Amino acid sequence: MARPKKKPTFDIEDLSKQVIEAVSDMYMNPPEHTADDSGRMYLNLLAEEFGLTPLKARKLLITSGVYETPTSYQVNELYKSGKSVKEIQTLMGLSAASVSGYLPYQKTIYNLEESTLLAERLRKYRSRKAAVRQLAVDLNGGELEQIKENLWNTLICFEGYPFKTAKGLRYYYTVKRNEIFISRKEKSVTRASVFIALETAMELQNAGTRITGPKMLRCFGASYLYPVFQRLGVIRDGEEKA
Repeated sequence: MARPKKKPTFDIEDLSKQVIEAVSDMYMNPPEHTADDSGRMYLNLLAEEFGLTPLKARKLLITSGVYETPTSYQVNELYKSGKSVKEIQTLMGLSAASVSGYLPYQKTIYNLEESTLLAERLRKYRSRKAAVRQLAVDLNGGELEQIKENLWNTLICFEGYPFKTAKGLRYYYTVKRNEIFISRKEKSVTRASVFIALETAMELQNAGTRITGPKMLRCFGASYLYPVFQRLGVIRDGEEKA
């Protein structure tokens, strides 16, 4: 006799709601250096944050009512008027998949297997968000040693997160003891190098200087630390003082 399948330890409908809220929140309140001209998070970056495809991320945003384009508006107006997906295809010259992608979810978003994976991604998202928020508090007047400690803990939270160098090369990292191992690099970046970059970034920005590239961090591994520091809020947006 086959073993009965284990039931999930979460409510799938509730998880769907939490995912929609989390994705919408990040879209409307993007981290530093991730917003488009309208102040919303770039869709491809949002999708990477949650391990989704851009199409699925867009569908979640449409479901929550925070994303709209002329095409999505027209598709939804036709659907509300009683038109079928096939009729909308004909009227707008879209594929069935495209029409579906512009319509909101009606019930739960994911099957059991996908939901299990997404529950873990949601946990990581919340953990990372909390770590970045605390780091921001510390950077705004905290003691240097506490900032260093929280920065390192935040770096640990972002293990496996997809980053891109200034040249667009994708990478991720793992942390082992006092070293960061970059997927694209043979040598590791030490904890000491991270703290040198941190102190340099703080010194420059406190003096009103805008950090515009990795070389300004003046440390080994700067090309990889620069995008990480941007994502964590260590490097902030702002104009250079005269």
